[in-house]
Amino acid sequence: MNKWLIFISILPLSSFSFANSDFETELRSECAKVKSYANSGRKFYDQKQYQNALGQFQQQASWSAFCAMHSENSGVSFSENAIATAFNNVGLSYFKSGKPQWARAWFSVFPQAKSSQFNLKQLPPPQKTQNLAGIYIQHAGFGHWNTIQVKRIKNSYQIHFNGLYMGLNSMIYGPNIGEFETTMPLNKTQTTYRSDDCKINLNFAFDPKQGQQVILKQDNGSSGCGFGHNVYADGHYLKVES
Repeated sequence: MNKWLIFISILPLSSFSFANSDFETELRSECAKVKSYANSGRKFYDQKQYQNALGQFQQQASWSAFCAMHSENSGVSFSENAIATAFNNVGLSYFKSGKPQWARAWFSVFPQAKSSQFNLKQLPPPQKTQNLAGIYIQHAGFGHWNTIQVKRIKNSYQIHFNGLYMGLNSMIYGPNIGEFETTMPLNKTQTTYRSDDCKINLNFAFDPKQGQQVILKQDNGSSGCGFGHNVYADGHYLKVES
């Protein structure tokens, strides 16, 4: 009995050490590419190949944020200003691609940065529409987004939520996820998702400074709404596409 208990206590320690070594190897490999992503993105941007620039700048933003959190093991260090600049690079590429609301979302991740404040002022004011269909997003961490897709189907909106929890190791091991679906009549702006003891209220509203939003309030009881660990739907989601 004692040997079994000792074996169980040693096995996770040995496995963790091995896994941690693999994690650090991959971490250093990915973090070493950040400068290359930035240079490639700038090259495409200068050539007005904004879609290609987007892919590179998104990698730059995600990995610079992640590597900064793991600076003791990543072999590189990034200041908050450098990370904000990377996120603004993505926003500028979206703006040049004709997607100002996507740009607004990326600029707003670091709202106190001077570059973000300047770029946000350059965006056109959001336009209010009666059609609520589209894609709504909320930053989940490391340049990844919780998304709500709203589709107009006959006499109702079909609403699909896809949430992420970007944990400390999520860029390498992947995020925790959670989903739900619900519907709302076309003539309404509020609906509620229910499942067991889970209740999520959705309220669609227009902010003249930000644009169309959907605001979620989650009461998950003890079930966690069936989401992965730490996945939470609560908060404001900005409409970025129709």
